[in-house]
Amino acid sequence: MTDKLLITGSNGMFATDLAKAAQEAGYDVVGLPHQRMDVTQPAQVREAFEGIRPTLVVNTPDLGVDPCEERPEDGYRVNTWAAEVVGRQCERVGATLVHLSTCGVFGDEVKSYSEYDPVVLKTQYARSKYLGEQAAARSCRRTFVVRPGWLYGGPTDHRKNFVYQRYLQARKEPVLRSASDKHGSPTSTMEMAGKILELVRTEEYGLYHVTNEGGCSRYDYVKAIVDAFGLTTPVEPVDSSAFPRLASVPDCEILDNLNVRLVGLSPMEPWQEAIERYVRTLADAG
Repeated sequence: MTDKLLITGSNGMFATDLAKAAQEAGYDVVGLPHQRMDVTQPAQVREAFEGIRPTLVVNTPDLGVDPCEERPEDGYRVNTWAAEVVGRQCERVGATLVHLSTCGVFGDEVKSYSEYDPVVLKTQYARSKYLGEQAAARSCRRTFVVRPGWLYGGPTDHRKNFVYQRYLQARKEPVLRSASDKHGSPTSTMEMAGKILELVRTEEYGLYHVTNEGGCSRYDYVKAIVDAFGLTTPVEPVDSSAFPRLASVPDCEILDNLNVRLVGLSPMEPWQEAIERYVRTLADAG
């Protein structure tokens, strides 16, 4: 019997690449965008699960950092309440749940954070996502909570595809400016999708950081993108105060994938190599 994968929020950047990877791995994939199933509405979710009867569910909807700061109630509705709504239905039909969280639950010390480091929760977003992790694990016994890195991938026209957006920017502007005081782990959505499918097969439920290896500043990230495309546009390091936001996001979101190693899976490739591979893929496509 073919495993049936349900992807919630299936129009998203990661969801698009997950669908491709899962189909190649032999899954029967059903994607439901928000317009077809609102994960915050229990009746809609129950009806969809009844019709699909998934064996695996990957829950991807996410209300972002600044919207959560503006509308905390909406953040808890999408990032926390919905995790429990989806988790309850996974438990009811016997499905495994993969719930996507965030790398933004730590603090300002520049270091690599493992699953065992204490959370800091500087923003409304971080709090809603962390509580969503707990809600998902509480409502379904077969839950993988996954904290991703700084994601890029999906369709090139997706507004959150950071790599391709910087390519377009570097072709238009004489100089790029990027924060040298914000740090994270750039992560390919396609590589992350493959690692999650590996992780699911272990049946070792729990909390996992899933990112490309290593970390860097946002400036280093942008510079690597420009170099990978062979562009000569200069990149200027600046303080993050040049890009004011509503939320005081952490200075460091670098993740150590400790539990991936402990469960016996190989690490994902270093972030620099992943960007170079992704850029080659774009060149080959067209």
